Amino acid sequence: MMIGIRGATSIEKNEKEHIISRSIELYNKIIENNNIKNIIAILCSVTPDITAYNPITAIRENFNLNKVPLMTFQEAMFEDSKEGIIRFLILCESETQNFVFLHEAKNLRNDLFG
Repeated sequence: MMIGIRGATSIEKNEKEHIISRSIELYNKIIENNNIKNIIAILCSVTPDITAYNPITAIRENFNLNKVPLMTFQEAMFEDSKEGIIRFLILCESETQNFVFLHEAKNLRNDLFG
């Protein structure tokens, strides 16, 4: 069954190594918490303050995803939007759909579903 699995994390500083570390951590947690059979594509969004490095590049390079379509977008910002947020949407074939929210991004789910 084809589904979308969401995940988000936060960064405290706009630095390449920090962005890479948090992106890898998020991707690993999504993979650990789901039974993904085949990845169709991965979409990534970042808040406008994240400029030091592209999180999807970290995923492509660290997980050998050269044949998976990957794309990054800048997140739309609204009143009270949080900064420093990286979001992934993994379109895949999976029997599970467990979303993952790490660090300050955990508050995104609380805000939505409090």
